[in-house]
This record gives sequence, C-alpha cells and structure tokens, in this order.
Amino acid sequence: MSAFGIFWQVIFPIFFIILVGALLERALTLDISTLTRINFYAFVPALVFVKMLQADLSLLTMGNIALFVLMHSALMFLIALLLYRHSVFQPYRKVLMLASMLTNAGNYGIPFVLLAFGDRYMSVAAVVLLVQNLMTFTFGVLLMESGHPHRVHLLRAVARLPVIYALAAALLFNALSIQLAKPLAIPLDYMANALVPVALLTLGTQLGRGIGRPSVVLVALPITLRLVIAPLLALSMLPLFPFSQDVGTVLVASAGLPIAVNVFILSAQYRTQEAFASQIVTLSTLLSAVSQSVWLTLLR
Repeated sequence: MSAFGIFWQVIFPIFFIILVGALLERALTLDISTLTRINFYAFVPALVFVKMLQADLSLLTMGNIALFVLMHSALMFLIALLLYRHSVFQPYRKVLMLASMLTNAGNYGIPFVLLAFGDRYMSVAAVVLLVQNLMTFTFGVLLMESGHPHRVHLLRAVARLPVIYALAAALLFNALSIQLAKPLAIPLDYMANALVPVALLTLGTQLGRGIGRPSVVLVALPITLRLVIAPLLALSMLPLFPFSQDVGTVLVASAGLPIAVNVFILSAQYRTQEAFASQIVTLSTLLSAVSQSVWLTLLR
C-alpha cells in the first residue's frame, strides 16, 4: 500500500476525530480535565483488562515488550543528554528530556495500533501504554521534582495508576482460567470500545487551544528526535529481542508516536515551560500524520 493509501485509511480517521475535538473546543470550551480523568480512570483500565484477557501473548513476550520499551526510553534519554548540552536548551532541559522518552501511547497510540494493525495487537499497545504511564509517574515526576525541596511520594503516585490494577486482575484471571461473566463482559467491552473516540476527542480538545508562535530552532530537534530518530533506534534494537515480525513492526511504529500529552501535563503542574511543552506536543502530533504514513509504508 502507498503512503497516501496508508494516510487515507489509517491516519486520516484518527485526525478527523482529533479535528472534531479541536472544533468542539473552539466552539464550546470543553473541560479537558474531566475528559482526561474519564479516559485515565475508566476507559484505559477497561481496555487493558479486556485486551489482556484476550491476549495470545505469553508472559515472557509481554515482559520482553516491557523491557524493550524501557531500554529504548533509556537510550533516548542518553541521546537527549548529549543533544541538549548547549546553553540555549538549558531553560527547557527538563521538558526536552521528558519529550525524548514519553510518547502519546494512550490518546494517540491505542487508536493508531487498532487502525494500523488490528485488534489482535492491542495487547502489545496495552503493555507499551503501561510502561509509558509508569515512567511518567516515576521518572517523570522525579525529573520535574529535581531542585524542589519537598519529598517525592513515588509509591503513592504509582499506587494511583488504575491501569496497574487492571493488568494485575487480567493476569490473575488468565492464570486461574476464570471466565468473565457476560453481565460484566458486556459493559467492560463497551467501555473499552469507547476509549478510541473519547481519547481522540480529548487530544483534539487539547490541541484546539492553540500553541502561539513556536521557535523553529527549539522545536525542530525534539520533534525530529521523536518522529525520526526514535523509530530508527527501535528498528536497530529488534535483533536483540525474539519478537515475531508483526510484533516488532508494531513496536517500531509505536516508537515513532508523537510526544506525550503527559509532557505538557507535568510541565503545567510544575510550571516549567508550559507554552513550549504545548508547542512540541501539538506540532509533533500534527507532523506525525506524515511521519507515521511514511514509517508504515516502509515497515510493511
């Protein structure tokens, strides 16, 4: 399939819903906080639980996927350390370091994997999302807290991640061969299926608030690092892991996802270059329409 064909069938449906969210934000000024919490506390855990119950991946494969994502993120962090040593990046350094590691594996990644690879690989996307969330609320918080005098309660932050409990419950059900009762399976399926449209509408709402006038010099490097260098690095790492070709393709494509919205959320929470974080998140998301079309064409 050509790059345009992939754009039309995979990328355009994603950006159509994002555009609807952006237009709704312009017209109605939606409550992003509520939308984000609904995704985070209801739809994402439901999807992880349902897809992990249906997963045909072994625990070893899921562990290898988690290890792959962690190694890839660590290497991206080391690359960022080298790239952002210049004094011009110093005021933005924390945001840039986070942007090198954290991808939008939820709002964007779940719909992307579903449309590009099908429902069969949603369990791969769920493991990537879990690791990304863990890094956000451990390393991400630690990085943003550096230089602040108060203590960081990492265990409390991790304990508040509902996706962890959803994963643990799914693994327990699979280990004990417990079949989910139909009155529970039906509503959980509805909630899992609701994630894609609501997550994309939420992303569109966030992007619809505008980005101001970004500095090309400052935004070009983190966006290139995320959309080009990250998938190239993931591709070079594949020989180190015993993945099937399909799983490897999903992981490389997922490595090229745009900068995570969580980067902006953390920067806003700690009042650290919020405008810049918004710019790189928004622009990387928009440019990913081109980059992901190209990557999918090359990988298939």
